[in-house]
Amino acid sequence: MRHLRYFIAVAEELHFNKAAERLNISQPPLSQQINQLEKELGVTLFNRTKRSVELTEAGKQFLDRAYSIFIKLDEACEEARKIQNGALGQLTIGYTGLLSIQLIHFFHYYRSKFPNVNVVFHQMSTAEQINALNDNRIHIGFTWETVNNNGLNSIITRKIPFVIAIPINHPLSKENVSLDLLNFRDEQFIMSLRNKEPNYYDTILAVFHKAGFTPKIYQETDGIYNILTFVSAEWGVAICSELAMEIQKPGVVFKRIRGEYPTVDLSLTWRKDENYPVLNSFISIFREWSENNR
Repeated sequence: MRHLRYFIAVAEELHFNKAAERLNISQPPLSQQINQLEKELGVTLFNRTKRSVELTEAGKQFLDRAYSIFIKLDEACEEARKIQNGALGQLTIGYTGLLSIQLIHFFHYYRSKFPNVNVVFHQMSTAEQINALNDNRIHIGFTWETVNNNGLNSIITRKIPFVIAIPINHPLSKENVSLDLLNFRDEQFIMSLRNKEPNYYDTILAVFHKAGFTPKIYQETDGIYNILTFVSAEWGVAICSELAMEIQKPGVVFKRIRGEYPTVDLSLTWRKDENYPVLNSFISIFREWSENNR
């Protein structure tokens, strides 16, 4: 690389003394370096006379290539710095249920800070995310529970209350206030599958327990979209997280539940032994964004 820098200086100045001054070295060592380069290449790069220095045709071509090499070198150095700082690479993220509007706003913010990180999303249950994290198939997950064990770390991003989804033709759909859950003790309920989201499912059961009745479960299905489809078809009502209110589902009305009830934790989960710069920067900026958007 030193030979190339010396060659470019002489090629641009077409004068050995001026090139030596530019490089802050004396002229004889510069001439020696150029001679060594020509000897190593087996070509003549400069035609020299006492009055002038000119690039040969081979020298002109070599100058173009030398420029390209330094451009590639600069790009490689910048790329290495970005990778080290977590600003370049791919981040694979698992999420459960749906991406809330709040999280979408965060990802817009994140992409504005790290436009060269390719973010790939996979919708998965919490159990699937935990398996994917342990198998190194995803870098981070948004899970319906806080997982802190020997292999995983979690931080709670939000404590999300539950609401009740009812058909638009339900007698209570026109009420403008929060509703007492006891009003629905004789209703049929649509529930999620416990094997998909056991913590989410059990927290909903805790809501019913606090309300003082056992729900009549008519149908269990996978995913919030399927649950709301059953509600819109008037097959029953459903307890679901407040995030479901962001879904525009025809035929469904959401009502807040009167009183104090258990909430469900939406957590950020990742491997303890992960030392991926992109992940580290993601967690750092998520913490910063969360503090500023409480």
